Amino acid sequence: NESSSSATTTTTTTTSKKRSLTKSGGTSSRKKNKALLKRRREIEREAAARTLNANGRCPDLPPLPASSSTSDASLGTLFGHPYGALPHGNALAHSDAATSPDHVRSTGLGILRCLNDEQILTLLSFLTGADLGRWVQSSRFAYVAGHHDELWRDLALRSADAEKRSIEFHSKWRDTYVLHACRVIEKAEETPSSTEAEEKSSKEDVEKGEAESSSALPGLFFPHKPITVSGIYSDTFYRSWLCRSFELNPSWLSTETIDRVDASNMSSERFVNDYEIANKPVIIYNATTNWPATQKWNRQYLIDQTQGAAFRATSGAAPLPSLFTMSSYAKYCDGAAEEAPLYLFDRTFTQTVPHLLDDFVPSLKNTLPYLSQDAPHGHDLFSLLGEGRRPDYRWIIVGPKRSGSSFHIDPNCTHAWNIPVVGRKRWIFYPPGVNPPGVYPSANGDDVTMPISIGEWFLTYWDEHCRRRDSPSTPPEERPLECTVSPGEILFVPHGWWHTVLNLDDGLSVALTQNYVSSSNLGDVLRFLDSRVGQISGCRDRQEAIKPEDLGTELRKVLSEKRPELLQKGEEAKTKGWSCKAWTDYIDGGVDGCDGVTKKRKKESSSILDKAKETGGGEGNGDGGGFSFGFM
Repeated sequence: NESSSSATTTTTTTTSKKRSLTKSGGTSSRKKNKALLKRRREIEREAAARTLNANGRCPDLPPLPASSSTSDASLGTLFGHPYGALPHGNALAHSDAATSPDHVRSTGLGILRCLNDEQILTLLSFLTGADLGRWVQSSRFAYVAGHHDELWRDLALRSADAEKRSIEFHSKWRDTYVLHACRVIEKAEETPSSTEAEEKSSKEDVEKGEAESSSALPGLFFPHKPITVSGIYSDTFYRSWLCRSFELNPSWLSTETIDRVDASNMSSERFVNDYEIANKPVIIYNATTNWPATQKWNRQYLIDQTQGAAFRATSGAAPLPSLFTMSSYAKYCDGAAEEAPLYLFDRTFTQTVPHLLDDFVPSLKNTLPYLSQDAPHGHDLFSLLGEGRRPDYRWIIVGPKRSGSSFHIDPNCTHAWNIPVVGRKRWIFYPPGVNPPGVYPSANGDDVTMPISIGEWFLTYWDEHCRRRDSPSTPPEERPLECTVSPGEILFVPHGWWHTVLNLDDGLSVALTQNYVSSSNLGDVLRFLDSRVGQISGCRDRQEAIKPEDLGTELRKVLSEKRPELLQKGEEAKTKGWSCKAWTDYIDGGVDGCDGVTKKRKKESSSILDKAKETGGGEGNGDGGGFSFGFM
């Protein structure tokens, strides 16, 4: 009995201790939970308190169109967002007294309301298409946020890249993604016999380069029709619309400060001495009016002539480049609604559709002999290396109205010419060594900070640009230049100049451009190839191309064999230092590999060169030709 009693007592004591510990632990856990809940409520209150200043506010929203403007285009920009989003400041004029300005957002996001709209979009970018489709059904705010066009664009681009196919664009990016998903489902449900027939039909369509024409829209597919939602006040959602649909201000097009010379009055000697050697832009008019390209290239002609070919399009805002047929890209241009639209900038068209060369190469040689490869003064010296071994140099460029290229300097210290074949282009130039407003290159030129889109730059920095352009205190050598170039004209783009380009006309804007090394910039090119190996572009992703570290040696070798007099002059110019202020070397003792003088390089600085004309997604990806600006 004593033994039994003792055991009972021990058990009771142990159980009592356990209960005591449990009670004590539970109290601690409850206190911790209360503290966490209290802190969460504090965070929510702080978020709610700052709503009118943060959650939907974007501090760098470009200025809105002037209230005095009553044009349809201006009003359409202000109030035309397809889902009803308004600039965040409109929350101060919220008209529903029964609800707060933050009502739609706070109730629609729940515990996520403490995040700002940029963070919401970042979270949504990790969702699959199916999950994003569920998200947009959860609330009014989620509906608007989830239909941000760039989210569906990224899904469509990644899907096409994973499947190694070109984009079949349909109306909007959401419809493009959903339509392909519906076709995949429909194909999986087909009978074997119909699948075999469909595969045959699909093969024929691919050969034509028009896969989207293979059949009617799947029965599962319903085109998306945006619903306007009131009470959405977000600069983040609104800015993409603003920067894509802005009205072209007449003041942007009113100034012409670049020389214009009739082609009949431009001799080779005048072009080389007054513009190439002077490193000065010039427009040559009446130059391409009678070219076959100028007369024949329109939307339908290019679609017909490029059957079966795919072209590369890129954007600094997109996660990766993409491939389009010309027909699909034309449809994309009809419906593109992005802040930084994909820009077709393709280097491979001379291989995929070589017959297009017949529409401009012979005419270039006959009309503008000083831009011919065999010009006596030494034009396009990289051509001596051979077509496959030289860096990329020739592109076809296509884009919609308001698209274009953000500020950049052309690669490898090269000059360039640009011919608008269809549509006008607005150009703004800043001289070498003078950074445009809003453009901040790093000290070594490897990185640059600037607005993500051309529209944002024009809307935000135009007044500062005008001040620099028109101020008497601006030295002439630092004054920016402007021009509009039209079909029939050709623009010379000297090396080292910052420039941005804006397409002005409806429909497809089509242009041709070529970069080249001439006797006039050979000294700087040799210096660049010796001292900026890491910034050399256009030859890193092609096996047959000369490696960047060997490019200077190979160029000297071929010049010594075919144009020794030019090589001698180029080496002499190189030893004198940079002739263009876009690049500067800072040296302090040791060995400087540029000029053969025993010096030590302390620091070197260059403008943003290697970012200008690389293949989309970086040159090391081994994919087809393109143009990645790193900012547009």
